[in-house]
Amino acid sequence: MVIDPIAFRVFGVEIRWYGILIALSLIIGIAVAYFIAKYRGQKEEEIINFAPFAVIFGIIGARLLHVLANWSYYSKDLSYIFAFRRGGLAIQGVILGGLLALLVFCKIRKLDYWIWADILTPALVLGQAIGRWGNFLNQEAFGRPTSLPWGIYIAPENRPYEYAHAEYFHPTFFYESIANFALFILLLLMHRFYKNKPGRMPDGIILTTYLIIYSLYRTFIEYYRVDSSYIGPVKVVYIINAIYIIAGFIIANYLVTKFREKKRLEEME
Repeated sequence: MVIDPIAFRVFGVEIRWYGILIALSLIIGIAVAYFIAKYRGQKEEEIINFAPFAVIFGIIGARLLHVLANWSYYSKDLSYIFAFRRGGLAIQGVILGGLLALLVFCKIRKLDYWIWADILTPALVLGQAIGRWGNFLNQEAFGRPTSLPWGIYIAPENRPYEYAHAEYFHPTFFYESIANFALFILLLLMHRFYKNKPGRMPDGIILTTYLIIYSLYRTFIEYYRVDSSYIGPVKVVYIINAIYIIAGFIIANYLVTKFREKKRLEEME
């Protein structure tokens, strides 16, 4: 079954299902972060204040990372960099852009960066889970040909040249969406742990858990993708994910060490 990626037209302008799902994921993500902030006893209105910065910096980061990863294509015509309707956003860029925006925002608003990073992380992964279905409607981000019963039909015009005669492919977008939903539940349970047993873990561990776990299963899923960008023989996503995994462990070690030192000093007083 192939669904028209264009939902409707307004005065001749195409409104695509992908854009609708992205907008929906943003709205739901903001709502989820709002209630998590309230649950954690923080000023939930700060979520509304931060939302515009998250969207702007997230989109800029996503586009920049995509362009850098595919520079051989964009360098031929720089105007393509601003042709957002052609597609091309990297979720790892959303993460980086959002974290940098949050850092600036927390400095200005005098908020604890690690607490707010933890609050926003489940909303981010839930948004990813919803947004991935836009790939299904666009018939993109699918995997290799498969004969498995859950393989999805890809129209001939959307198939890579080397797989022109295949019809059914791995729904890698679906694999990631399911994994994202599972990770979302895990992160919510971690927030419950923080709420019920305060002072047992340092803030920021929810963020690092996300960075490590997401990067691990995204690396596995990327193995099946047929539309990946490469640097030499290596997929770009593998490199980015490796950086995020290493960064996640380094940050977690820093937070835990700092947390234990603080606890030790408190016990000595």
